[in-house]
Amino acid sequence: MRASLRKTAELGEVVVTAFDKAASYSTDPREVAQLATRAIALMLRTPRRRLTSARGPSFVVGDPL
Repeated sequence: MRASLRKTAELGEVVVTAFDKAASYSTDPREVAQLATRAIALMLRTPRRRLTSARGPSFVVGDPL
């Protein structure tokens, strides 16, 4: 089961955290950089779900249905 939690963080904090976590898996600086870079790229590439209102989807005037 996955917990769904949304947090807002500055990009710099995310990068530092990714490098710190990667450093716990390897002592080789190149490998740490690769692990952290891949983790950040994966986070940025993963599509986020759009939140819709409880009333249903909203439409913009002029959009085709």
